[in-house]
Amino acid sequence: MKIAYIVPSLIRSGPIKVVHQLVEALQKEHDVEVYYFKIPQREKLKFDAPVHCIDFREVIDFDAYDIIHSHTILADAYVWYHRKKIHKAKTVTTLHNYAKEDLVFSYGKIKAFWMVKVWELVTSKHDRVVVLSKDAVKYYKKFWRNQNLTYVYNGVAPIQIKETPSVETDAAVKIGVIASAGGISRRKGIDQVIKVLAGLPGHMLFIAGKETGESEVLKDLAHSLGVDDRVKFMGYCSDMDGFISDMDIFVIPSRSEGLPLSLLEIASAKKAIVCSDIPIFKEVMKSGEVKFFALEDIESLKHAIEEVDLKRELYADKAYEAYIANYTTKKMAENYLKVYKTLLKADKDEK
Repeated sequence: MKIAYIVPSLIRSGPIKVVHQLVEALQKEHDVEVYYFKIPQREKLKFDAPVHCIDFREVIDFDAYDIIHSHTILADAYVWYHRKKIHKAKTVTTLHNYAKEDLVFSYGKIKAFWMVKVWELVTSKHDRVVVLSKDAVKYYKKFWRNQNLTYVYNGVAPIQIKETPSVETDAAVKIGVIASAGGISRRKGIDQVIKVLAGLPGHMLFIAGKETGESEVLKDLAHSLGVDDRVKFMGYCSDMDGFISDMDIFVIPSRSEGLPLSLLEIASAKKAIVCSDIPIFKEVMKSGEVKFFALEDIESLKHAIEEVDLKRELYADKAYEAYIANYTTKKMAENYLKVYKTLLKADKDEK
C-alpha cells in the first residue's frame, strides 16, 4: 500500500507525533511518504521515510498513492483545495480534538465559531473522518458535516526510563503535569493542581510545557496561595522521557482533550496517574488503572492524589497493563490499516 501523510510541520506536537508513530510502524511493509508546509523553529521529528516540504499551492501526485491521510486544519484544507486533482486515491483525515471546545480555549468563541465552519468545509469531501474515541464519534455525529466517521485510539512507543534524576528537590512527592505542544493553556486545568498544593505540604508540582500568558496567571495564583516555592515551571521539555522518569505521580487535570499522548506515555512508563473525570479519560482507562477526580472539585483531587500516594505501585502496574493491551504503536497502526483497507475494498467492490 502507498500512503501519503500530510501535516502542517514536523514539530513535536500531538498530531505530528501520531503520524511519526504510524510511519515507524508501517514503513517496513508499506510505501510511506510525508509532506509538510512549515519549516519549524522548534525541535523537529525525524522520520524514517521520505519527507517533502511543499507550498500550499503545489500539487503533489495524489494518485500515486492509495491513501492520502491529512492531519490538522491546514493539511485538510490542502486536500480540499486540490480535490479536483485527486481521482483514485482515497482521502482520510484524523480530528485529534473536540474542535469546538479546543478552539474556544485557544482562540475565543467568535474566532472558534468560524474556524469550526471552515474545518467542516475542508473535511466535507474526505472519504473517512477518523476521531480518537467512541465518545468523539458521538460528539461529531451531532454537528459535523461529513458523517463518514470512525474512531482509532492513539498509540505510543514506550517511554525509555532514565535512572539518573534531572530534577533535584527535597519534596516527598514530585507531581508532574504535561502541557500541550502549543504551551500552557487553561484547557489543561493546571490551576486545579496549584490550588490543591495548599493541602499537600509534602508535594511539589513540576509543569512541563512552553510558557504562555496563562503561565503568568498560574504564577500569580501560586503566589496568592503561598505555594509558589513548590511550583516549578520547566519550560519546553525536549527530554520528555527524562521528565516522566523523574516524577513520582502524574496529574492530568484537563477540561477538554482528544486523547492525549502524554497519558499513554506516562502509562507506558509505569507511573501512577490521577485524571479528571471527563468522558474521554473514563472511556480509555478504567477506575483502578488511573484514579479519577471530579473536575473542578479540589477536595476530590486532594483525595485522589492521597490515594495514589498510598497505592502508587498498584496504580502504575494497572496503567501499564492497559497500555500494553490497547495503546501501543502496533495496535494503532493495525487499526488504521483496517480503515485504509476498508476504503480500498469498498472502492474495488464498486468497480
